[in-house]
Amino acid sequence: MKPPSESRDPKRVATPNPFSRREKGGTFSPLPTGEGLGVRVAIMLLVFTLPVFAQNLKEPEKAKEIARKMIKRDDGKTSYNRTKVITCAFDEQGGKRKCSGQARTKSFESISKDIGPQLEDTIGLSIIDDPADEKGTAFLQKDYEVPGKDTEQWMYLPALKKLKRVVAETSNSPKTGTLFGSEIAYEDIEKVRMSDYVYSYLGEENVDGRPCYILESFPTAYRAPKSSYGRGVLWVDKASYLVLKSDSYDRQNRLVKTFFSKDLEVVGGVAVAKQLIVVNHKNRRMSLMKLEKVKINVPIPEARFDTRAVQDSAFRESQMGAVRN
Repeated sequence: MKPPSESRDPKRVATPNPFSRREKGGTFSPLPTGEGLGVRVAIMLLVFTLPVFAQNLKEPEKAKEIARKMIKRDDGKTSYNRTKVITCAFDEQGGKRKCSGQARTKSFESISKDIGPQLEDTIGLSIIDDPADEKGTAFLQKDYEVPGKDTEQWMYLPALKKLKRVVAETSNSPKTGTLFGSEIAYEDIEKVRMSDYVYSYLGEENVDGRPCYILESFPTAYRAPKSSYGRGVLWVDKASYLVLKSDSYDRQNRLVKTFFSKDLEVVGGVAVAKQLIVVNHKNRRMSLMKLEKVKINVPIPEARFDTRAVQDSAFRESQMGAVRN
């Protein structure tokens, strides 16, 4: 990721999380009485900084509006895509990353559909078709807009003929594991809700020649225990409101992952990133996801997302084939 604008530096120590507990001794104490010079300096500082403070009051609203447009952007009511994902360990030389070991390649098909009375919930199904020994492995996900109702995820393993629900160890801990062995964690593909994060505005910067807003995000008190991330920095494309780049930090403020969205294309009137690169700085592995085929707003009956579609290969192929062709 590139350096931010001159006014702000996202890689510096972050603004304290407003939902974290104040450290002992961090409370403010009154000015000592009798120290006239100190009082006068404090008053002068207050007078000269009031205009700046008043201006900064607008930033939370600006950040909130950018985040709202980012989350609510039109990504289609339904979608179909065929995706290839390549995962490998990497070395970095001269600012470029290259696979240092044998890469693993998998291909899968996915369908998704907005559901619910207001079409604010989403259901999605992804099924591996290559390599042969993993064919039929499926992932089902349901996202909910209503606060307090968490994303539901299931994995079907054909070798065991078992549908397994993906859950955390406790209701207040992060999920572990990744999607199809990639560097994309189950948490990374959950729906983002406005109620789960607080945003601040850091500035602006170009990414791949496209003007972007820079936002910093913190999980709320409800979301924080369920996330392995302590904060994020996002570069949001001004034109499409796609996130073109993001840094995810752990709870100790260490950079864990960087996400890049590339090869933007308009499909069916919707801006789509046809490549997603995920760099895991912790284990020195990365994944490249490439959309080989994508369709937006195609007819997809909701019945194609039930457990039968996950476990019955003949039914699944007949249903998926109708969307594919």
